[in-house]
Amino acid sequence: PYSSSLASSGDPGLPRTVSAPPSLDYRMLFAFSSEYAPVFSKTPYPNPPESLVKTQSTLSDKSSPLQDSDEAQLKSHSTNDLVNQVVNDCIKDDDSPVHTETGFFPGFPMSVNGYEFMESGYYPYSLQSHTSMYTQALEMAKDQMGCRLLQKKLEERNPFTIQTIYEQVVPSFAQLMVDPFGNYLCQKLMEVCEPESLEQILEKVCPTITAISLNTHGTRAVQKLIEVVAPHPTKIPKLVSALKSEVISLINDLNGNHVIQRCLYALGAPHDQFIYETVSKNIKKIATHRHGCCVLQRCIDAASAWQRSALVDKVVENAVELVQDAFGNYVVQYVLDLNNQNTNSRLAYIFIEGMEELSTQKFSSNVIEKCLQQNSFEIQQAMIKEIGKKENVAKMIGDQYANYVVQRALSLAPKALLHQLLKEVKVHLEELKKSQCGKRIYSKLVKKYPELLKRDNV
Repeated sequence: PYSSSLASSGDPGLPRTVSAPPSLDYRMLFAFSSEYAPVFSKTPYPNPPESLVKTQSTLSDKSSPLQDSDEAQLKSHSTNDLVNQVVNDCIKDDDSPVHTETGFFPGFPMSVNGYEFMESGYYPYSLQSHTSMYTQALEMAKDQMGCRLLQKKLEERNPFTIQTIYEQVVPSFAQLMVDPFGNYLCQKLMEVCEPESLEQILEKVCPTITAISLNTHGTRAVQKLIEVVAPHPTKIPKLVSALKSEVISLINDLNGNHVIQRCLYALGAPHDQFIYETVSKNIKKIATHRHGCCVLQRCIDAASAWQRSALVDKVVENAVELVQDAFGNYVVQYVLDLNNQNTNSRLAYIFIEGMEELSTQKFSSNVIEKCLQQNSFEIQQAMIKEIGKKENVAKMIGDQYANYVVQRALSLAPKALLHQLLKEVKVHLEELKKSQCGKRIYSKLVKKYPELLKRDNV
């Protein structure tokens, strides 16, 4: 066929091959046999009408050029009309695309029943009978244009069309879900199919749902499956059963974590309880992971009151380890931002016991500063008193991380505590001036608290 001759040129600059010729003229009579068949149909196009055969016989032999230019123009025009008639006869079905414009304009697409024809040729399947779509749906689903055509047909919500396409693709549904194009057909089919069909889809997908969820394309299809199953409580247990054994691997995966997040928001309590149970038992493993820490925050957002309480308790229990981690510290900060005074005070008293050590670390120092800011006045005073201890100020004031905690304490301290804290800070001013790291801290402190430079003030 014509498309294979284009592909054989080997020129990488050529556009993707198409299943129909780029132009129609009398030369096509010799380029294709009358038995030329479509890509996805074994039924050949019909033979040319008798009128075309008769006209061909009136033409001179192609080795002898026509002498009269008017006669040549007339016969060429007549032949072109007949070729167009052949093509129109091939696509005369009611469901086939019908031209809505009469010509091509350079650089602009031409619409045919919603599908674009370009100047360089026809997109694949644009001349296909929809009968082929009903018999070769699986192959078409793996092609960009074929998949789009099938989705268009599904959007019509014709029960016969939906069932016919469904029956063709459901045996290979799991494989199609990870296909770059096929996954979109799967999503559309799940939207329009009957609830009874979802049961069969679950049967096909559940055995390999973890592998599908970890796939770049499959994760989108699984998320759609969760959405369409959510309104059917009787089908949820089967989906949950397939996911519950691999919650951790899904949470900590770039693609899989989105599947768990979709479960949180689509299924809701109590159907998502399997996620909270797994997270609570593996709080450190999940909270200290790049993707896991984000999912844990979404768990807090989506939780019911009792689920949130249980999860926050687990975070508080492991707070000291979490705040020292590059990702875990964000989870503790997220809990502090909930502004639950009971929870925040519990965290404050835990941090007071290791104030100096936690304040001098990169990640935990941020949490200490936030904890100081997000607590009640009484708790703030307790933390400031701990920071203001002579041995703590000596270690913290010149530290690249802990100095921010001291500055935060100074900004929040009431007058009595501020006087005491400045007194301890002043002892170390000369040390700050001499150290490379401390010079900037010194400048900031004396600018904000000029009384530090007055001998008789402190």
